[in-house]
Amino acid sequence: MSKRIILLTIVSSLIVVAIAVGVGLYTYTNIQTDKSYENAQKELNRYITMNDWYNFEIHNMEQSILSFYTNEDRSVIGLAEIDVTTGYLGSVTKQVTPDEPFDFVVLEDGETEYIAVHLKERPEDVVYLRLNGDDVSKDFLVNDPENEGYAMTYVIETTKRSDGMWSLETLDANKQVMHSSELTE
Repeated sequence: MSKRIILLTIVSSLIVVAIAVGVGLYTYTNIQTDKSYENAQKELNRYITMNDWYNFEIHNMEQSILSFYTNEDRSVIGLAEIDVTTGYLGSVTKQVTPDEPFDFVVLEDGETEYIAVHLKERPEDVVYLRLNGDDVSKDFLVNDPENEGYAMTYVIETTKRSDGMWSLETLDANKQVMHSSELTE
């Protein structure tokens, strides 16, 4: 056998081994990531049930899991976030006002802010939520009028708001304001 054939065989073998190791590491990383979300989900569920809360909604975010929850008589709402890599759990609760058309709670996480909204009055008519403040206005589609069903809860993910006057509005299909509330915590 010539040196060239031996060298080609060795190089080919190394390439095959490198590809196999790469695929193995990629698969292992994906399995671990799935397990991280699974473990975080279990921990968050344990926290919610241990404190006699009930989930409205659960969201898998980029690096965390959010749970929007309430108590049995729906007099308190809350939002919890658990980081899938560190297991750090942060939460906030808020007493609700019975005669308000919607309730909300705000959770800050560094530069990210989550605003969880529970629509109570005519949720089937609410198509958009609008966040207003500091010469900024952003609409979020909540209920697509072309779909039969409707959501009663929605979580807005946004960058942390600057100080100033901010409001949250519910809008109908024509983007007419139905209700508005000042965002104060």
